[in-house]
Amino acid sequence: MALLSVPHQNNDPCQTTTLNKTADFPASLDWGRVRSEGLKKDPYVTTLGGFSKVTNYLYDAFRGAEEQQRPPEERADLLGEVIPGLEINHQEEPGFEVITRVDLGVRPDVQRGEPLSPEQWGGHQDPEGRVVNVPHLKQVIFKGGLCHMLRKEVWKFLLGYFPWDSTLEERKAVTRDKTDEYFRMKLQWKSVSEEQERRNSKLRDNRSLIEKDVNRTDRTNRFYEGIDNPGLVLLHDILMTYCMFDFDLGYVQGMSDLLSPLLFVMENEVDAFWCFVSFMDQMHQNFEEQMQGMKTQLVQLSSLLRLLDLNFWNYLESQDSGFLYFCFRWLLIRFKRELSFPDVLRLWEVMWTGLPCQNLHLLVCCSILDSEKQKIMEENYGFNEILKHVNELSMKLDIEEILRKAEAICLQIKGCKVS
Repeated sequence: MALLSVPHQNNDPCQTTTLNKTADFPASLDWGRVRSEGLKKDPYVTTLGGFSKVTNYLYDAFRGAEEQQRPPEERADLLGEVIPGLEINHQEEPGFEVITRVDLGVRPDVQRGEPLSPEQWGGHQDPEGRVVNVPHLKQVIFKGGLCHMLRKEVWKFLLGYFPWDSTLEERKAVTRDKTDEYFRMKLQWKSVSEEQERRNSKLRDNRSLIEKDVNRTDRTNRFYEGIDNPGLVLLHDILMTYCMFDFDLGYVQGMSDLLSPLLFVMENEVDAFWCFVSFMDQMHQNFEEQMQGMKTQLVQLSSLLRLLDLNFWNYLESQDSGFLYFCFRWLLIRFKRELSFPDVLRLWEVMWTGLPCQNLHLLVCCSILDSEKQKIMEENYGFNEILKHVNELSMKLDIEEILRKAEAICLQIKGCKVS
């Protein structure tokens, strides 16, 4: 068995790289396709088959039920990666089973703060425009986010488009260079003739997918609503240009969900593109064709939930739900379709601070599940009911309460005692 211990000092942020994967997916599951005989044979794959176009490698990655039977030391390693400050030790003695009790203690009461104000932001810049006292600034943003008028400027720093220690003049130079680079790439696809495109199947496929996705992305938002909306044109052009930036990846369905809030905030084609590039650097593995990333992330989440609430985890296991397949869409596009548009902006900027670790999204999942576990267990929800219940949480979640509880869970884990 694995022994869990927490060091007294931990000043390093969590360095775990989040691993993900993508598939084409609708706003809701096709429940008619989730058949009972399929669930008994392979519940995870059958569930994912409820999405519209799950690719073959999705099946290959998840069909092995043995993945839930990982050795304790592997589960412990995953926990150590998820939460910084959680040190894992292993003890192996043939013929003996070491029983370890983990006392999480009382979950601390955590309060959220106010959004970073323009006055606070100005106070964190020196006369040349360098941002100073960045750790304190990130802490304020983590606790309360940003007031909306600051997002256009501060997001560029959070995403790494601008270095924190750059001067105003240096940032102007970066903007000039990046503007030239963007329009050079844009010209590449704009100048392709119809004859050339007929001989380029990848470009045709990318364009077709982008046009389809753009026409259904956030159409109720004022920035994208209506016919011939200029916001839709920008969304299309940025995604097409990204295909020139990353030929190997190209466009994969779901990427428009990640770009939409960035373009809404930036209101500028070039700035939105480079912020999207930075965000995609973090999310790239969500959209690659290897499924190992998403599988690892879900196993990390399962291990974390198992530590936090073994009774609930056992209940989910008893309902063929221990794989946490119902969190798939949450992780895939960072809750983009679960939260209201303003709440997505708040969650993303908080996550970009890197506090309290790079895996805050896993703590957010645990926070939501912690709030829903009582209903799920009291109503004795089975496989289908759990899926349906979680899917119906969309647009009903309170992001401030979720973030408050996520931080409290992290502090609770860091302070746990092992006996």
